[in-house]
Amino acid sequence: MTTEQPRSKPPNFLEIHAGNHPDKLAVIGMDRSLTYGQLRERARRLARSLYALGVRPGDQVALMTYNNPVQPEVSNALQYLEVGLVMVGYRMKPREIEYIVDNSDSRVLIFWHEFADRILPYKENYAKVLPGGFISFGGPTNPDAQDYESLHDNAPDMDLDALPPAAEPGSSMIYTSGTTGRPKGAARKTDFVAKPGVMDFMFSAISNLKMNPNEVHLVCCPLYHSAPTLFNIICFLLGGTSVLQPRFDAVEFLEWVDKHRVTSTHLVPTMVRRLLDVPESVTDRLDLSSLRTVICGAAPLFPEYKLAFLDRYGDCLYEYYGSTEAGMNTLITPEEMRERPASVGRQFTGNELILFDEMGNEVPDGERGILYIHNGIMMDGYYKNEKATEETRQQKYITVGDVAIRDKEGYYFIVDRVKDMIIRGGVNVYPAEVEEVLVSMAGIADAAVVGIQDQEFGEAVAAFLVYDEGVSVSEEDVKTYCADQMENHKIPVAIFPIDEIPRTPTGKILKRELREKLKEE
Repeated sequence: MTTEQPRSKPPNFLEIHAGNHPDKLAVIGMDRSLTYGQLRERARRLARSLYALGVRPGDQVALMTYNNPVQPEVSNALQYLEVGLVMVGYRMKPREIEYIVDNSDSRVLIFWHEFADRILPYKENYAKVLPGGFISFGGPTNPDAQDYESLHDNAPDMDLDALPPAAEPGSSMIYTSGTTGRPKGAARKTDFVAKPGVMDFMFSAISNLKMNPNEVHLVCCPLYHSAPTLFNIICFLLGGTSVLQPRFDAVEFLEWVDKHRVTSTHLVPTMVRRLLDVPESVTDRLDLSSLRTVICGAAPLFPEYKLAFLDRYGDCLYEYYGSTEAGMNTLITPEEMRERPASVGRQFTGNELILFDEMGNEVPDGERGILYIHNGIMMDGYYKNEKATEETRQQKYITVGDVAIRDKEGYYFIVDRVKDMIIRGGVNVYPAEVEEVLVSMAGIADAAVVGIQDQEFGEAVAAFLVYDEGVSVSEEDVKTYCADQMENHKIPVAIFPIDEIPRTPTGKILKRELREKLKEE
C-alpha cells in the first residue's frame, strides 16, 4: 500500500526577488512606493495578522480597491498562507458585493475606505466573514471595521515558514457574469504557477512581448479584471517594477510613461481611442521612447484604430484574443498587424485552438466556427458551479462562446458571439444580469437587453421594456433604479417601450428581432 505524498508549496517569487535585490522598486503607486524588501516585510506582517484573525490555508479573502500598493501586499500575504484572492469590482453596488463575497466563501473583506457605505451598513448579510473580518484602508478609521495599518503595526509573532502545505490550497478568482444573470468565479488554485505548462506560457509571453527583468509595467486597467492581472504577474515574475494608475486618464497615462520610463502596459480598445484623441501638443512635450510594448485586448479593436495607433505611437502595439477562463490564446505583432489589421493573430504558444460547429464537428479553414481552447493556464472551473463549467466544455476544450474564422495561414478573425454578451469599453455586460434587475422594478412586466453601438465605448446597453398595464414609468426612474442595483456600465443608455418581448415557444428571447427593431429606431 502506497502513502500519498504531501503536496509541496509553490515557489515564492517575492522571497526570491527580495533576497536578490531588496532595494529595487517593486511597486510605484500614486502616494507611495515599495521596494521588494519593503513589500516582503509588509506582506509577511499582514499574513501573520490574517492568520491570527482566523484565516487558514485553503480559504479565500476578498479585496475591493482601486489600483493601489495594497493589492500586491494582500496578494503576496495570501501567497504565504496559500489563501485565494477574490477581487471585487470597485464599481459594484451592495447586492453585487454581497453576492461575490458570499459565493466565493471569502472569510475577510478588505476595502478602500470610500466603499464603506456600500459594505458596512449590510454587515449582517455577510454570514461567512469572520469576526473582525471587515478591514478598511486609505482613510480615517471606521468604528465598524478594522484599520488595515493596525494589522501591520500589531502583527503577532509567528513562523510563516513553519506552516505545512495546505491539503487543498485556496482558489484565486475573478468573477465573470454568465447567461444565468449571476456572476461566476473563474477559479485557479494558489499553486497555479506550478501547473504543467504555466511557466512555459509565461516564458513565451515574456519573449514574444519583449519583456525583461528591467520591466517597468504601467497598470491602468482595474486589477479586478483578468488581463491586467496576468500581465502584472508576468512583470512580477521577472522582478520588474509595477506602476499603478488608480484610474485611467489618457494625458496622465502619457505623463507617467515619460516620468517613470514605462516599458510596457495593457490597454483595452477604449483606452487606445482616448490616447489617439490626445492632442499632439501634449505628446510633443513628452518622451515616450521607453514604451516598447502596448498589449491590447478584452474587446474588438477596429482595424483603423490599430493602424492609427501604430502610425502615431510606433510599432509597439500587440493585440491578443483571450478570456478570463482561458487566458491569452492568440497574439498578433505590430508587423503582422499592418498586413492583417482585422485579425487577432495566430495561436499563441501553449494553446490548442479548434473551431467546432454547433453539432460538435470541426470546421475547416475559411468557415465560421465556435472557438474552443485548451491550455495549461485555463481555469480549474467556475467555483461551486459544475453545471456552468460543463456547459463551456467540448472534450478537453472550453469556450466562452465566440465565433471565429481561421485563414489558411493560421490567422484568426473573431466575427460574432454565440452568447449575447455586450462589451462596453472592454468590460463584459451580460444581458441576463441586467434583465434580472429590470424585471425586479415595480411597474416593469418584462425586459430584454441588447447591445447598441456607442461611438466611445464600442457598445452600450439598450433595454426593451414591457410596462404593467396602466403604469407609467419614466426613463429616468428606470436609470435611477438600475444605478442603485448595478455598476454604472450596466445601466441602459437607451430605453424602448414595447408591447411584448418576442420569444420562441420555449421562452427564449428573440434577440435578433430586437436588434432589427433597434436599427429601425
